[in-house]
Amino acid sequence: MTHNKTLVWDLPLRIFHWALVLLIFAQWLTADVLDGYIDLHAKFGYGLLGLVIFRIIWGFVGPKHARFSSFLRGPSAIFHYSRTLITRHPSTYTGHNPLGALMVPAILIVVGTQAISGLFVTDDVLFTGPYYSSVSDETQGTMQWLHHTLFDVLLVIIGLHISAILSYELLLKKPLIGAMLHGQKNVQAKSGINHSRLILALLLALVICAFIYWLVVVAPPEVELDYYY
Repeated sequence: MTHNKTLVWDLPLRIFHWALVLLIFAQWLTADVLDGYIDLHAKFGYGLLGLVIFRIIWGFVGPKHARFSSFLRGPSAIFHYSRTLITRHPSTYTGHNPLGALMVPAILIVVGTQAISGLFVTDDVLFTGPYYSSVSDETQGTMQWLHHTLFDVLLVIIGLHISAILSYELLLKKPLIGAMLHGQKNVQAKSGINHSRLILALLLALVICAFIYWLVVVAPPEVELDYYY
């Protein structure tokens, strides 16, 4: 059976992937390494929230290998695929394999929850989230805990993801990194995609940008200032 370089990962999906990598790195840099960049940290967080929203919607309207229905599978498929890994002769999938596919919802849930919680936190010095004053002290504490704790969870997920990629690259000789750069894999042409739906992706991105602006600039309640004389 002849396999050729075939487009599998659409351009919007690849842009999402690498933008997610860059923004998570920037979040870590502005929170744990550099001082005085909390406002930039918040803007990166808004960007991450927009990316998560885009990926969730793209999981329903994007090309077939970007859709959740094409790669999220049940426990039996995950178990069967895990067994084939032991023999180092795993089953071949055009898109995500059943085990690796679990990383997608895991990262979306953790990054999304962290980004949302960031709307409700403060550092008591330079930054206060746009919705911090609209919730109770108990909710503020919960959001503060989520925002800091989930980043540690995210680091664990990223570590597992990188380990899996390196294992595939070095042990199974599957070029996953290259495929996420150029979008092509050695598969049958009929199993690939014909286009990346760029116009739809652009329109969706514009709508999401407008929504994020509304969410963090227009919609937040005005802060009531207490004056003491």
